[in-house]
Amino acid sequence: MMCRCKLCGKEFDHEEAEIIDCNCGCGGDNVLCPNCGYEVRLPREYRLQRPKLKKEDTFFTKVRRIFQMGN
Repeated sequence: MMCRCKLCGKEFDHEEAEIIDCNCGCGGDNVLCPNCGYEVRLPREYRLQRPKLKKEDTFFTKVRRIFQMGN
């Protein structure tokens, strides 16, 4: 399958490109464009099947839980 870079417009094969993990926690994969290095998102059917990461609680959520446990 051919991917197209949204930045430079180059078409490339996704299997030949370097795969990198998506940093948003969605479990998806991106590949680097061999021409400009821009991250190109793979279509859903070509992504590795990984579980979604659970978002870590914020500081305020943790504090609220502590006070709710006391009641």
